[in-house]
Amino acid sequence: MKKSLLLFRFSAMGDVALLAPVVQAFTLRYPDVGITLVTRQKFAVFFEHFPNVRVVGADFDGRHKGFNGLVKLFNELRQLGSYQVIGDAHQNLRSAVLKSLFRLVGVPSVTLDKGRAEKKALTRKENKIRRRLPHSAERYANVFDRAGFLIEPARRFKFPIVTAAQDELATFLESQNLSSNTPWLGIAPFAQHQQKMWPFERFAPLLEKLYAEQPLTVFLFGGGPAEIAQLETLRQQFPQAIVVAGKLSLAAELALIRRLTGMLCMDSGNMHLAALSDVPVLSIWGSTHPDAGFGPWGQSDEAILQVSTDVLTCRPCSVFGNKPCWRGDLACLYEISVESVAKRVHILLSQRTI
Repeated sequence: MKKSLLLFRFSAMGDVALLAPVVQAFTLRYPDVGITLVTRQKFAVFFEHFPNVRVVGADFDGRHKGFNGLVKLFNELRQLGSYQVIGDAHQNLRSAVLKSLFRLVGVPSVTLDKGRAEKKALTRKENKIRRRLPHSAERYANVFDRAGFLIEPARRFKFPIVTAAQDELATFLESQNLSSNTPWLGIAPFAQHQQKMWPFERFAPLLEKLYAEQPLTVFLFGGGPAEIAQLETLRQQFPQAIVVAGKLSLAAELALIRRLTGMLCMDSGNMHLAALSDVPVLSIWGSTHPDAGFGPWGQSDEAILQVSTDVLTCRPCSVFGNKPCWRGDLACLYEISVESVAKRVHILLSQRTI
């Protein structure tokens, strides 16, 4: 009987995407072992081209909601086959319930070490212990190691091309007035929390400065009605900018990101998608810090723009950016000027040509 690993990582988008280089490393080293990955169906695009990987879409808002839904998911997974071990790369209540159910039928598990204590020490208000913590991808790899599968994810990773998305992207690009001989810059101004977002009102003067400096094609990324509405206000000021948000499937967005010269973003899912597409990134950091283990995978410190912790000793004050600013002024973001961002974007765009 073929060996098989059952792997859990349900959300969020960037966290799930960071599993991709780890899963790739696993499939290359252990081609005779299958993976059943349980995640949200929309994230299957990150893994569908890897051999011996089966993605099971978890519907936690529908048929897999609540305890009874988890029992249903457990039974569905058992019907798909048997598993040698469970790798819990999420470590939350849902994954704990599923592990308990599988333990009753003799399937062992290993669980992600999130490093909560060391992250708390890094982000506490007083007596911070500052050190670079393991990256999330390295923590994922450790789950595989403890399951008996030693792997090392490649630092240079590029999502495989999703063939089905090429026609969708081609149709979208044909509808735009594009120049193929200008740099293509992606801009993703949003993140899950305000404490991770450079002030949106600064993007208009930034675009004005960037367009004045050189010919440029700008794609604006985001998601959801509120973000799209904000991006449309930028497009009204700069009609040459192209709003991508809400226009493409995730697969087609990935295909577009692969073609960018560079991506300007926050500490966000779009940062991870660009870095994992081997696209040079310039990410702006506020209350969070890449030392917590969530920096752009495979990229150097040149991919980071932040106020030094020597200047703002309160940084970082949060692992995920979900805590209010202790100072009350978000200086970590407001002290990053339009001029400094424009200068770094110019350097970013010089790194790669289409």
